[in-house]
Formats: sequence, C-alpha cells, structure tokens
Amino acid sequence: MRGRGGTVYRVRWRLAVTCLALGACTPTAATAQTAAGITGPVDAANRLDLRYESRGLGRLTGTQDIEFTNAGSTPLTTVWLRLWANGPDGCKPRRITVRVLAPARAGGLRTGCTALAVRLGAPLAPGARTTVSLRWRVRGRPNRDRFGHFGSTVLMGNVVPLLAVTDRNGAHWREPYVGNGESFYSLSARWEATLSLPRSLRAATTGSVVSERARGRRRTVTLTTPQARDFGLAVGRFRVRSRTIDGVRVRVHTGKTSRDARRIMRTATRSVRLLQRRLGSYGSPELDLVGIRANFGMEYPELVFVTGDPGLVAHEVAHQWWYSIVGNDQYREPWLDETFASYSEQDLYGGFGRCSTRRPYDFLPASFRPRPARLDSGMRYYGSRSAAYFGVVYDGGACALRSLEADLGRARMARLLRLLVSRHRYGVITREDALRAIADVAPPRFNLKRFRARSRL
Repeated sequence: MRGRGGTVYRVRWRLAVTCLALGACTPTAATAQTAAGITGPVDAANRLDLRYESRGLGRLTGTQDIEFTNAGSTPLTTVWLRLWANGPDGCKPRRITVRVLAPARAGGLRTGCTALAVRLGAPLAPGARTTVSLRWRVRGRPNRDRFGHFGSTVLMGNVVPLLAVTDRNGAHWREPYVGNGESFYSLSARWEATLSLPRSLRAATTGSVVSERARGRRRTVTLTTPQARDFGLAVGRFRVRSRTIDGVRVRVHTGKTSRDARRIMRTATRSVRLLQRRLGSYGSPELDLVGIRANFGMEYPELVFVTGDPGLVAHEVAHQWWYSIVGNDQYREPWLDETFASYSEQDLYGGFGRCSTRRPYDFLPASFRPRPARLDSGMRYYGSRSAAYFGVVYDGGACALRSLEADLGRARMARLLRLLVSRHRYGVITREDALRAIADVAPPRFNLKRFRARSRL
C-alpha cells in the first residue's frame, strides 16, 4: 500500500545454494512454505463460485472449497479463517457472514469478527489432506477505501475468507485490522474462480482470464492462478485496455472518460519490464490495474488499485514481488514489503535525491522520525502513528536500502534483491532472512552491525 498522507535450516540452505548458483529458482509453494517453518495448513487450493449483484452498495455471494495439507507433526483439529471484510467497521455492521458446511463446523468469532475458528470433522493426520467448504455473503461499503466505493467503481479488497497462517509463533488469528497499513499474512495458494455479474459490468480480479462470455443479462468470467496469497476484485463500468510486455498481459481498467488510463498503462508496462530484469520473473501471465480517484493505492496478487501518479503505480506493481511473491507477516514486520517496494519505486523513478547514505532518516521532519521508532517495528506501534509509519517505513526505509546499495555496490545490490526473490519465492521472509541474505552477498569487510544501527534494524 502506498498511502494517505535443524531440518528446516538444511532445506533452506540447500535451496539458497541452488539459487545462488543459478541466480534464480522457482520452488513450489509447498516447498517454500515448509522451508519457512510453517506448521499448519499448507499447499492450499481454493475453488470459488461467485455472484455479484449491483443493487444497493453491491453484494457478493460465494461458495468456497479450501483444500489443504497438515504440515504439522501432530493431528490438526482446528483451523482459523481471517474474515478481513469485518475489519474496517469493527464488526458494526458485520460485512461478511460465513456458513461452514458439514462435516466441519464453525467455532466462535474473535478479534473484532475478523477471525473464525473452524472445527474439522475429524482430526487431520500429519501430511494428510482435507477440504473445508463454506458459503458466505459480503455486503458492500459506502466508504472510499480498498473495500468500498469510488463512484460507480466497487472495490472488494480483502473480502474473501483466507486460511490463517500457523508458524513458530502459533496460529495468526489475534492480529487486529489496521486501516493505515496492513495486518495481512497469508500463504500462496492455487485459485480457480467463476464470477457471474450483470452484463453491463466488467471485473478486474486476481488471476488470469480463462474464458468470458455474456449471455442474457449476465456475464460469466472464469479465472485461475497457480500462486496467490489472496483473491481481490473490483467491479464497474470499465473500459479495458490491454498490452503484453515481456510475457505479461497488462490490463488497465478505468472509466470510459478516464484521463489516467494511458499514463497508468505506460508506467505499469515500464515497471513490469524493469522489475523483471532487476528482481526476476513476475511468474504470472496477467496483471490487472484499476484506476481510481483517490489519495492512496493498494496491492493484491495480480491486481492493484492505483491513481495515475507514476510513483504510486510503480510502488503497487513492485508489491507483486514484495509480498505477493516474497511474503511476510505484514502486521509484525511491515518493512519487509513496504520498504522494499518503496526502494524499488524510487529506484525506477529517481527518488533518492534527498537520501544521505550515512544518515538515512535525516531528511524527514522531526515528527516523522520520533524515537524509539524503528524500521522493523510492527503495526502494533505504527497503527496509531501514521506519520511515523509512512516517514520511517516507506521513505526512510527506502533511503536505508539506498545506503546499503552504496556500501555493497550496484551489482551486489542487484544480486541481493534477486537472491531474496529466488530464495523465498512463494514463501515467507523474516528480518533474519533479510540480514542473512545481506551477509551472503556482502564483501569481506562489510560491517553488518553498523548498517543495522544506522538503518534502525
């Protein structure tokens, strides 16, 4: 978002050696998730049957089958779903209602109605696979937000139920929703979806369009993607422009009279081309962008909501690598996606002019860099400190990575970025992973401790 105002070690090391030797690698999601220490549901496959109705604020109904494997060492009896659609309004009103189908059953709602326990019909043995089936309904919101309305355009970000991650810290269902950043943490999964909507409307979604047909008063779109951490969509009376760049079909969805469509397309295609060269393959055949009149942008896998501002477009496209490909716990360590996306944005569009290579935060106003604000602080700290969040994590963090580039040199910095993407593709990264990668590519006399001190890590 660019916003307002033992065994595991050996597996990871073998993967790292391969990536270092080849410069890129493409582990499966299951391999990457196991290497990252995930101990709960992994290797998920989602099947969605969705229907959108435009009356009122809009309504999306769906059936969802979630198939997954137990990666833990003990039988699994309960999984958690994150219902982020209930987050923005604090469950008043409840925007999503979910029915869990037998043999599983629903437990209680927690964390402001954003977490739902699901009791499995029978204990799931380690390595075994099962499916949880749901029926749900989402009611639209009037707000100008990532889940809300912009004129005739309806944004439905973070509305599809997601499996909560279980890792060394336990099951992640206690994190609250935050509005000035992200609380989200999910694993790459396969998605197949069918979406029915009124014929006069078009949809931009996560996934690639397999087929689209209009019959009678309805339009039906079939979509698929092999690896995505979420499924987002937007609906409106869109004019759709399409261009293929380096094997990626870029689609821009705007109103018919939008003056931003060409600018968005120009920036998006340039960003895809340069980021693939700098970071490695995008890995999906399609990327959708939805133009909105707002003072923010928001990223979802293979889908972003943007204005015509080139820096914002580049930032949200960069998130396709930093979070969609290389995942992280956005509540505990938001810098791992936002700082790297901001660095990539400024690397593309020359935004480092104010950066000091030795004092990365000095250009910020004092109110933007309060102590003890650290780059690696989580949303528990930044959730109520918006100015510090954007100043330190976005702008100051980008300068901190620019100072790292000055230490390493351009070639080593490029190697570092590609190593992070290849080593953690479809997996999850932590601060320790990032620091380990820096040490792996750094020259012999590089002082990692000094870099951490000036970067507030």
